[in-house]
Amino acid sequence: MLTLRKKLLVAKFGGTSLADRQNRDTAVNHCRSLLEEAEKLVVVVSAMGRSGDPYATDTLLDLISTGSSIREKDRLMICGEVISALVMASTLRNNGLSAEALTGWEAGIRTDGVSGNARIVSVDTARIEESLSRHSVVVIAGFQGVAPMGHLNTLGRGGTDTSAVVLGVALNADEVLLYKAVDSVYTADPEKVPLARELSRISAEDLRQMAWQGARVVHPRAAEVAQASDLALKVRSFRTGEVVTSVATEPLEDTRYIVGVAAGHVVTGFTVTGSGNPSSFFAGLFRKIADSGISMDMFSVFSCSAAFTVPVESTCEVGKLIDSMNLHYTTTGPCVKISIVGAGMHGLLGVMARFCEALERVDVNALQTVDSHATISALVLLEQRDEALRELHREFIE
Repeated sequence: MLTLRKKLLVAKFGGTSLADRQNRDTAVNHCRSLLEEAEKLVVVVSAMGRSGDPYATDTLLDLISTGSSIREKDRLMICGEVISALVMASTLRNNGLSAEALTGWEAGIRTDGVSGNARIVSVDTARIEESLSRHSVVVIAGFQGVAPMGHLNTLGRGGTDTSAVVLGVALNADEVLLYKAVDSVYTADPEKVPLARELSRISAEDLRQMAWQGARVVHPRAAEVAQASDLALKVRSFRTGEVVTSVATEPLEDTRYIVGVAAGHVVTGFTVTGSGNPSSFFAGLFRKIADSGISMDMFSVFSCSAAFTVPVESTCEVGKLIDSMNLHYTTTGPCVKISIVGAGMHGLLGVMARFCEALERVDVNALQTVDSHATISALVLLEQRDEALRELHREFIE
């Protein structure tokens, strides 16, 4: 039976996949295999390596002072992906494949202008399509785009996943393939939960929720775009080249109601008390912190008291902001938000009870809880994170 070749595939390679010549040669082999499946290929790349490697994002940031503006940091950080795209295109040509490198702005990626954490608002694909008419492979620097006023933006950590998925949608690609150093999307981080299980299939909604709650295999915005666009998205093992996890845009009927557990970044918990009109108190407090550019999470409000979390590195700044309002506050930390994830839990009885009972069994205190239709989360001390994750995994997955 004759199998028709796909017209276009989009493949994303992360920093560790391109860190050295041997890995880049492996990436070239993957590209060669993909060109047997498809007529054309768009490759989206991250900066080469990790912190300490010459062109990695964190290495570049260490070259300038911490007082540099976010816009200046954006201009520096984009260099890592640009270098990576140029090196990858050169490596492809040296191996007999016709290839050209484009920066994010040359590729027509337009952003909303938010320095350091921009969102892609549109893609003008004309330049990419022109390049594809002349080459088998176009290599595009991920993690970046150009703002309305012409300055350059980065998309936040892990943003190359988002670049690849958005480009896949804009170019009407047959599939987007994310090559990862891990061998699957797992029900938990295997380094923290040894009995974590591989997920050969996951719904885009569950993947999105897992990503937002801290699972770091796929960027949450990439999962959001895939879900909204009905895009065929697959995770492949960089080591083997095999598809290890397929992402379904529709809910899966044969999946568990809890698909995984995840832990977020290290945070500090704040509890702030005030007086007077509660609505005015909450509005003033949250606006003050939001205007400083600090992200907040895990909101709980009652009377004239508010509890929330902020990134641990923002603790001192938030404390000063609250002091300037003459409000009383206490802090707890370092802490982590741990979550169970599964769109199938919506409406089921007893899930919160089992969640709390699991934490009680291992003497982990839930300092605060929040829930949605697809998640239940608790704030716990950082030192109790791994034990809590393992017990929740035992309760709901194993």
